[in-house]
Amino acid sequence: MTTQTMITQEAPTMLETQNTPTAHDAHAGQAATHVAVAQEDDDTPSLQPAGPDFPDFGDGGGGHHTCDWEESMCDDTATHYTHCLCGDPECESDHIQYYCDRHYALKLALKLQHLRECEAYEHDEPCEANRVVTLAHIDAFGPVAI
Repeated sequence: MTTQTMITQEAPTMLETQNTPTAHDAHAGQAATHVAVAQEDDDTPSLQPAGPDFPDFGDGGGGHHTCDWEESMCDDTATHYTHCLCGDPECESDHIQYYCDRHYALKLALKLQHLRECEAYEHDEPCEANRVVTLAHIDAFGPVAI
């Protein structure tokens, strides 16, 4: 809703100019000013919201990911990925992590080292139970398709 104010000024009448101003009539001989206020319905907002003016830190806006290395800050472009399966049916994460060349090699080496010592393996020989444990750690890896 907007409010418009109109101010109009009228010229003094002949009677007002002939009378001598008195203490009771201080505005004699002056133009009369009238103020009219009218309200109109206006559905357009007076201020338009501005878009965000900060950069997209997620993937740079171009579909490329930055390195997800957890040990330190790395802002290199990711060239490889790792993926693991999740046993939680309500989990909304995609469980994909993206790494630059250097951190991808380190991540795979750390995963292999962990898999040799992982206590979740129940059998010494390959079996379905051990396969599920391995897939929970890593089920896919490789270069990012560009």
